[in-house]
Amino acid sequence: MNMDLVLSPEFRGSNPQDAILVASNRDMRLEILLAIWLSGNGTEGGNLQGFMCFERSDHNFIPAYWPKFTGKAEKKGTVQTSKTGHGSQNRTVRPRFARSHTINIMSSEWANLPDLILSEIACCISVYDDFVIFGAVCKAWQRVYSMKKPPLSPRCPWLLLAEEKEQKNHTRVFFNVFDNKVYNFKLPELAGRKCIGTSFGWLLSVGIDFQMNLFHPLSKHQLSLPPHPYVWERYRNFELFPLDYGDIFLYKCVLSRNPWISGTHEYDRDCIIMVIYTNFKTLAFTRPGYKAWIDIKCDSRCFYDITLYKGKFYAVNNHGNVFVCHIDGDIVFIECITFCKEPEDYIQKYLVESSGDLLLVSRIREGPLEADEFINDDFEDDIEDVNIHEDESEEEQEQDQEQVREVGQEIIYEIPYVTTGFKILKLESSSEVKSKNEYNWVNVDSLGDQALFVGDNSSMSLSASSFNGCKANCIYFTDDNVDCYPNCLNGGGYDMGVFSVEDETIKQHYKGKSLSSFAPPVWYI
Repeated sequence: MNMDLVLSPEFRGSNPQDAILVASNRDMRLEILLAIWLSGNGTEGGNLQGFMCFERSDHNFIPAYWPKFTGKAEKKGTVQTSKTGHGSQNRTVRPRFARSHTINIMSSEWANLPDLILSEIACCISVYDDFVIFGAVCKAWQRVYSMKKPPLSPRCPWLLLAEEKEQKNHTRVFFNVFDNKVYNFKLPELAGRKCIGTSFGWLLSVGIDFQMNLFHPLSKHQLSLPPHPYVWERYRNFELFPLDYGDIFLYKCVLSRNPWISGTHEYDRDCIIMVIYTNFKTLAFTRPGYKAWIDIKCDSRCFYDITLYKGKFYAVNNHGNVFVCHIDGDIVFIECITFCKEPEDYIQKYLVESSGDLLLVSRIREGPLEADEFINDDFEDDIEDVNIHEDESEEEQEQDQEQVREVGQEIIYEIPYVTTGFKILKLESSSEVKSKNEYNWVNVDSLGDQALFVGDNSSMSLSASSFNGCKANCIYFTDDNVDCYPNCLNGGGYDMGVFSVEDETIKQHYKGKSLSSFAPPVWYI
C-alpha cells in the first residue's frame, strides 16, 4: 500500500520520525506514528488491523472497545492537505469508523503494535481505571503498562480508609462507595502519616518527621515539599506523636493544576500548592522545586476551606467571609469580596465550584462540638442531670452511660457529634461599584445532576450521571471535625454519610467502622 504522508508546514523537510519529536500535541504524534507503522506493514483497504482497534471520542480513546471492536475505515489513515474555498489550508483527516462493519482480531495481532505506539496510546489515557484495562489487553500491553505507571486519578472518588494498627504490611484500603468494591495497595510511604485529599489523584501527607509530601498512591510518584517553618521551629526539639500534632497545623490542600506533566515526565513548576495550616488556620502556598512556603498575609484568619474558581484561589473563614487571592509570581494580594454571617450551629464551611458557580456550603452539626465543652463543669453537670431523669427508661440510661466514658479529667464520648444537615448558598454578582463587583448570596434548593464531596479534601463537585451508583443532588461527606478527635473514644471517622438536598435525609455510604485519632477516612479524587 502506498501511503501519502503530507506533513504540516513545520514538519516539511523532516523525515516522519523527526516530526514526531516536534509535533504540537499528542494526537498529532500518535497519528504520525500510526501512519508510519501502517505504511511499513503494507496494510490494505479497510482492514487496518491494529490501527482500527481504537475509536475516538472527544480526542480520547475508549478502552472498553479495545478487546472486541475493530472497524472499517471510511477514509484511509492518511494525513493530507486539502483546499477550501477560502484558499489553501492544512488540515488533518482522521480515520472514521463504521460500527456496522466489524471484524475479529486475533490476540496475536494486538501484540504486534510497537512499544512506541503503545506508549503514546498509554499517555492519552486520563483515568486510572482505563489504564488498568489497557494493561489487561495482552502481555505486550501489560509490559508497557508496568513500565509507564503515570499518575492518574480514579474514574470516580474513592474513600481512603483509616490506617489499621494491626496492618503489618502497610496495606491501605480504598473503598468505592458506588459499587462497594475494595482496593488494597501496599503503601509504606503513608505509614503513620496524616493524609489530606487534594485532586488529580494526589494526597498531601505529613508524618512525625514533619516532612510534607505530595504522594500519588497509584503510581508511587512523590513530590517533596518544604516543611513549614512554623511547625519545624515549634516542634523540632520535642518528641511528638500523631495525636499531639496531627490536628493543629494542617487542614486543607488545593492544587491549581496537576503537578505532573505527562508529556515531559517532569513536575510542573507553575503548579500552585495552597494550604490552610497552623492552629491559627492561616494560608500559605508553594510550588514544585521551592525551598520554602510563602505566607499569605491577611487581617483575617481561622480559614475553613479554599477552592480554585475561575483560575483564582478563594478562601472562606469561620464567619463565612469569602476572600480572593491574586497571585503574581510570589507576590500575593488578598481581598474580602463578601460577608456572610452564619448562625453558630453552622459549624464547618466549604467552598465548591459547581457547574460554573461558586457555592458556600455550611455543615450543621449537633452535639458537643468544641473540645473544651467536654471538661467544663457546666457540661459535666448537664451529663449528670441527663442520667437521673426519672422519665427515662433503664435501657435509655444504659445507652447514655455507654456513650460517655471518663478518662482522667476528660469526658470521652463514643459519638460526640453528628451532622444533621447542610445549607447551600450561591455567589452572585449584584452590581458594580467603582469598577468593583458587589456580591451577594442566594439560596440553592437543588444541585441538579451534581454531587458534592466534602471533608478533609479539596471540595469537589462532579456530575452524578457520569458514575453508576452516584446519587445526584446529594452531598457526600466525611468526618473532618479535627478539634474533637482527641475527645472521641477512637478518634474521628464516625460522622460520615450522604445528605440528600431534596428530602434532607442522611444515609451511610460506608457501613463499616474506620476510625483514627489523626487520619480518619478522606476522599481520594
